[in-house]
Amino acid sequence: MKRAIKVIVAVTILFIAVKYMDWKQNVYEAPQEEEWGSFTPDDVESFDGKFVAKQVVERRSFSDTQSINYVRVDVFDNESGELADSFYAERAWDFWGICWEKDSYNIWTQSADVGIYCYRYEDGTWSRDEKMERPGYIVSRWEAKAAAKEAAE
Repeated sequence: MKRAIKVIVAVTILFIAVKYMDWKQNVYEAPQEEEWGSFTPDDVESFDGKFVAKQVVERRSFSDTQSINYVRVDVFDNESGELADSFYAERAWDFWGICWEKDSYNIWTQSADVGIYCYRYEDGTWSRDEKMERPGYIVSRWEAKAAAKEAAE
């Protein structure tokens, strides 16, 4: 009888351990701060504090049956609080944030599936410029993750 109880307890513990490991593998782990690189999902000010960019997820409908969540970047004048401009960046599912250049009003966006793009500031508006070369000080999420892994080794 004692042996049967021990076997039942051992099997139960093994079952719980396996279920816990399955659960642990399926838990979403948010990226650590050092894994974001130069980009952030938070509100962020331009280098001189003139503007603040805020990211908003908005559901956009493309037909009666298709709609997708997109990230809209709203840029506000910090002094007046008025909306200076607004643009859609990428799908929210793959989006990894924005950052400003450190000496201009250009905004960079990072998305897992389409990469990193610049929204160039000109005449009070931001427009996507796929030919802009990313400054070396702007670090992608992937570069930051690789550096964090390398530092840990």
